[in-house]
Amino acid sequence: MNAKRGIGILALLVLLCATTMPAVPAHRAFVGEVVDNEVRLKAWYEGGDPINEAPVKVYAVDDGKDVLYLEGVTNEDGFYSFEPEPGVTAYNVVVEQMGHRAKMNIDLGSSDQPQEAELPLYARIVAGFGYLFGLAGAGMLYASRKGQKGS
Repeated sequence: MNAKRGIGILALLVLLCATTMPAVPAHRAFVGEVVDNEVRLKAWYEGGDPINEAPVKVYAVDDGKDVLYLEGVTNEDGFYSFEPEPGVTAYNVVVEQMGHRAKMNIDLGSSDQPQEAELPLYARIVAGFGYLFGLAGAGMLYASRKGQKGS
């Protein structure tokens, strides 16, 4: 009786793990863009190989909703380009091929505005330790001077 119960619990656990496990891609897909008079996209896999002849869907973002603007196919080098629609400053791009999917949000309106540079994590950690060492040094200086006045 205990063996059947143990097998049942194990089967339930395996089933639970199989149904809640997220999808894991074999390798990732990426999309990058360059904006001039037109938007040029490059799609590639994690190893650097281009995603060639892959369907591309370009959605114009209108009041927070995606509206299909263009459909196309990347060339043999993984490139695809399109001219932005006048008045539209935000696009969502999806490139899919054989189960791999790369998504990108393009905001043409933010290129005119200066962006604040954020320090990388390691720089913020080093700066934090610098502040702590500065406070410790100031505390030691205060304690030293207080000790000298007392003698």
